[in-house]
Amino acid sequence: MLIDEVDITILAGHGGPGRVSFGGHGADGGNGGKGGDVYITVTSNLMALNQFSGKKDVSATDGMPGSNKKFSGKKGADVVLILPIGTTLTNEDTHESLELISLDQNILICKGGLGGKGNWEFKSSTNRSPNHAQPGLAGEYKKFKVVLRYIADYGLVGLPNAGKSSLLNELTQANAIVGSYPFTTLEANLGAFGQKIIADIPGLIEGASKGRGLGMKFLKHIEKVVMLLHCISAESADVVADYKTINQELEKFNPILITKNRIILLTKTDLVDRKVIDADIKILSFLQHPIYPVSIYDLESIEKVKVILQYNDTY
Repeated sequence: MLIDEVDITILAGHGGPGRVSFGGHGADGGNGGKGGDVYITVTSNLMALNQFSGKKDVSATDGMPGSNKKFSGKKGADVVLILPIGTTLTNEDTHESLELISLDQNILICKGGLGGKGNWEFKSSTNRSPNHAQPGLAGEYKKFKVVLRYIADYGLVGLPNAGKSSLLNELTQANAIVGSYPFTTLEANLGAFGQKIIADIPGLIEGASKGRGLGMKFLKHIEKVVMLLHCISAESADVVADYKTINQELEKFNPILITKNRIILLTKTDLVDRKVIDADIKILSFLQHPIYPVSIYDLESIEKVKVILQYNDTY
C-alpha cells in the first residue's frame, strides 16, 4: 500500500548537562555534548512514506553529560529522515511549508540543543571552585503534515486489462502482477525510468468517480501524477468510447485532471492487424494527443516509447 499523507513529529536531541567536578587544580567539569540534529534527504523511492505506517515520531539522540578533566560529553547521533521527491511538509504550528523538489536536497529540519557548560567554564581568579554547571538545552520539536504532492512523473491510466502493468514492467523492469482479467492491479505500482518515475494506476471503470471499483482511491493517485499515459487496447471494439469513459470519470472527479498533458498509447498491437491499428490511430487523431502504437512483444515500439519519455519536456 502506498502511503501518501501522514502526520509526524520530529524531536532533535537534548543537549547533555555540564559536569560539576573538581581535580587537583580546582573545577574541571566538562561541557555536555550537543543534541543530535534531524536532517531530511530526498529519494526517488515514492514508497518512502510507508516507513510511517506504524511509528509517527522521529527523534535524534541526546547529547552525553560532560565528564571530569574538562572532557566534553559526546554529541548525540544525528538522524537522517529520507522522504520522497514531491513531498510537501507543512509545519502545523507556523503553517510554513517546505517542498522537496530535488534529489540533491539535504535539509536541517530540527536543530539539536546545545550542551550545558561544565563548572570549569565558570572558574575565575576570584572563584577557583564554582559549584554549578548548566543543564543542556532542549532540541527543536516540530509537528508536520507530510503530503506526497505527486506519486510519479508519468501515470499509466486506462480501463482494466488495457495492458498497463505489462507495459510498466517492460519500461522499468518493475515486477507488477500481470493477469488477463480485470482488477489484477489493486494498488499503484511504481517503476523507475532513469530519474523519472512511472506509476501503473489501477484500471478505472464507468462510475469510478462515484467510488465504483475502488475508483475514488485510484483517481486520487491520478491527481498526483504529472503526465498521463492513456492506454487504450487495440483490441477494443470502440477506442473512442474507451477514451471517453476514462476522460469523463477524470473530469467528474476533478476537472483539473483532464488538463494534464497526455500521450495515448495504443496497446496490444500484436493482437490485431496493421489495418486495425491505422484505423484506430486515424479515429483517435481528433483528440489532438500524440498517439503511439505499442506492444510488449515489439521491442522497437517499446524503445520508441522510452525515447519519447526520456526526452519529453512538455511539463
